[in-house]
Order: sequence, then C-alpha cells, then structure tokens
Amino acid sequence: MSKLFDHEPEIKPVWQVIPQFFRYPLNSSVLPVLALISAASILTLIPVLGFFIWLLLWAMLFKLSYEILSSTARGKMDGPPSVTEMSDSIMFKHIGLLLMMGIAYGLLVGVVGSVLFALVLGLFLMLALPAAMMTLAMTQSLLQALNPAMWIQIMRTTGWAYLLTTVFLLLMLMSQAQAEAWLLPLVGGSMALFAVVSMFISGYFMAASFHLMGYLLHQFHEELGIDIDPSVEREKHGDKQHPLIDEANALVREGQVEEATTMLAEEIRRHGAERPVHDHYRKLLFNRGDRAALVEHAREYLPMLIHSLDDRAGALNVFEESLKADPTFRPARADDVLPLAQVAFEQRRHNLVLKLTSGFGKRHRGHADLVENYFLAAQSMIEHGEQTERAVQLVRQLRGRFPDHPLADDMARFEASFGDTAPG
Repeated sequence: MSKLFDHEPEIKPVWQVIPQFFRYPLNSSVLPVLALISAASILTLIPVLGFFIWLLLWAMLFKLSYEILSSTARGKMDGPPSVTEMSDSIMFKHIGLLLMMGIAYGLLVGVVGSVLFALVLGLFLMLALPAAMMTLAMTQSLLQALNPAMWIQIMRTTGWAYLLTTVFLLLMLMSQAQAEAWLLPLVGGSMALFAVVSMFISGYFMAASFHLMGYLLHQFHEELGIDIDPSVEREKHGDKQHPLIDEANALVREGQVEEATTMLAEEIRRHGAERPVHDHYRKLLFNRGDRAALVEHAREYLPMLIHSLDDRAGALNVFEESLKADPTFRPARADDVLPLAQVAFEQRRHNLVLKLTSGFGKRHRGHADLVENYFLAAQSMIEHGEQTERAVQLVRQLRGRFPDHPLADDMARFEASFGDTAPG
C-alpha cells in the first residue's frame, strides 16, 4: 500500500526479538486483565451458571488476544488500547473459522479419497491457520479470514519469517503444555486454584502467541498495507477528524467490510473525497483482495496525487501496487508517465522506470514526453540489467529521429560513454 509513513523506527526481524514475546503478557495493560479473567474463573465452578461464565471469560480472553494481534500489527508494542475496537463476537468468529476449515478439509478429503492428498491438505491448513487468524484480526470478517488467497498472500509476502513464526507458535503451545504439567500438580486437590492457574497459563500463552503473530504483520506492514499509526496519517494530511473513516471502521468491526468499502467508493465517486479517504478505501480493497477495484481506483487517483497533491512519490507507490495487481496496468494519462518515471529513476527503482516507459511510443504517438521517457528508460536499462547494447541502440534511434531535441547533447554524451559496447 501507499507508504505514508517515513518517520517510523527500524523494525527488527522476528527472530531478533524472541524474548519480547514471552515478556509481553507481563505488560501493565495486559497482565491485570489476565489476572482478572483468571480470578473470575473460580465462578465457573458454579453449577449450570458456571458454563455461561466460562463462555463469557473465554470470549473476553479471545477479544483481548485478537486486540493484541491487531494493535501489535499497527505498531503498538506496549499493549492494546484501553478502548477496544475488536468485535464482541470475535470468539465465535474464531470458532467459526476453525469449524469451517475443518468442514472444508473433511469434504475435500472425502471427495478426493487420497491419503497423500489428506496429508498434504492437512499440512497446508495447519500452516495457513496463523494467516487466517491474522486476517480475522485485521478485518474482523469471517468471510475474509476463510479466503485462501489472503492466506497465501500473507505467507508469500512474509516468506521464511512466516514459517519461523509458525514454528515459534508450535513451540509456545508445547511450552504451555509443559508449564501446565509443572504448575498444576502444585495446586493439589483445590478445584478453585486449579481453575485459576489453568486459565492464567492459557491466557498468558495466548497473549504471547497473538503478539507474535501481530509482530510478523508489523514487520511487513508496508507490503501488506497495514496502518501502523492512523493518528499520524491524519495529522500528516492536516485533518484531525475523518468521520467517514470512523464510520467505515465501525462497519468493519461488525464484519460489514463490503458495506464499508461501498460507502467510501460512493463518497469518492460523488464528491472526490480527501486523500485519507482514498487511502483508507484502498486499504480496505487490499485487505479484501479486490485487485480489479484497486486498479480501477488507481487510474483516477494517480492524477490527483501527481497534479493536485504534488506527491509523486506517493503516486509511484500506488502505481507499483496496481502493477502487482495487474501487470498490464499503466497510467491512463500520457502526461502522468514522465513524472512517475522521473521519481522512480531518482529512487533507483529502475524496474518501475522500464515498466512505465515500455510501449509509451505506441500508446501515445507523437507525445512531447516521448524522448525524455525513453532516455530515462535507456539509462535504467544499464542501471537495472546491464543492457548496454540495447540502451545505446535506443538512444541512437532517438538522436536520429529528434536531432534538435533539448536532450540531444545529453544523449550524445551517453552514446559516447557506452557506444563502444554496441554495434555501429
């Protein structure tokens, strides 16, 4: 997603901060809640009523854990916010996620009827489960969490770090079992103390595990389009309040992601909307995996970023996002290509220069920016892939067609510098 934040500190890889995950539940905003839930677990011993108290306590624990995951992903490492944004129904969505994945596994294995397929699918679902939980935390939508494309996107984006995180999660579960094996016998025959200790151990390791998953998302927040600090984004654009974004977030928390997206799209279509609304709309589309809508929005958004907001770097990021969604994507307006190619060249993102300028002459015959675009392309060929011969040939053709162009002398020097490697 668009790189709106240039102030954030360097984010250390997961494997460099392992002790942080085990210490996290001791945080002042987490430990008291865990202690309260654990103490209240004594009430689960009450006949009949105890079952409903048990459900309520686990609902609170799951809500806390998913809030930890979400807030960590957005860069809040000192515990979740005091005012929760997580849906009260998150535990049931979590159960629904596990249940639906289990049903899908049973149906697919039953249809295929292969032991090897059952093993491979089981391993895949086990590996994908953390990604599904991460998606559920960030979107609060069971439908999105069940989308295999979202799982693969997270796993592909985070790479080996995801596999390492999965291993850590399994080790935490083993540590939890070992801790219970050591501590629970100490409570003797006291059912009340057993309930308190058991709940606390479960809560402690859940908080640590969900913090770990959130940290992985935080490590790759730019690639995954996660806002690390929404308040900073608002301040950066000079607008403290965005009621539409607040309303959209409220809908997302209720699992109405599609309704939130539609509302923002309608506002943009009717009134144009301010930049934060555009950026939030794109983030919702990204989380939904709606590539077609991302590309469609980019065609209208790029001119706004380039000409109205004078943010060519931001526009280049939007172009790159759109290119990932659709490799054939190009700016709709010919005048938008050169500003993007220039900033891409300045940032040494030469692959984007080549993507932007490829086929420019065919799409926009006779355009005034043709020479500048292709001269940037020639320079990027050398920087990007050592395509010296092809670059010199391109510059030679430009000089032949446009001998009086203001860049003629620059192109002559370029050809003199690299021409020895190309045929005359």
